Amino acid sequence: MRAILIARIKEGTPSDFYRILVDRLWPRGIRKDQTFWQEWLPEVAPSTQLRRYFHGHWDDLDTFRIRYLHELRNNTSSQLQRLFTLVQTRPVALLTFSRDIERSQVPILREFLKREAHDE
Repeated sequence: MRAILIARIKEGTPSDFYRILVDRLWPRGIRKDQTFWQEWLPEVAPSTQLRRYFHGHWDDLDTFRIRYLHELRNNTSSQLQRLFTLVQTRPVALLTFSRDIERSQVPILREFLKREAHDE
């Protein structure tokens, strides 16, 4: 497994990192022809239902984490498989538009990717 950074979309990351947006929704104010990343994988983000739950229960990060990990374990999308392939072959930066990156899905996704790669 290569290095996995987490960052907000407009933060700088080392140039050798492959930048992947992992939000379900396209960020407001960003034109699709002026992106800061190489790939967008919305299907690895929390479901719309879970995202809405978390917005209403911002202080319940533990429940969000448990539910999101459950979604990831049951995610059969080709995008999650693509992400596994990417993290095995190159350093990646998982990007989000969230203001508070530590209270977003991105650290949880990184934890999941590292754990799953270690279990293989």
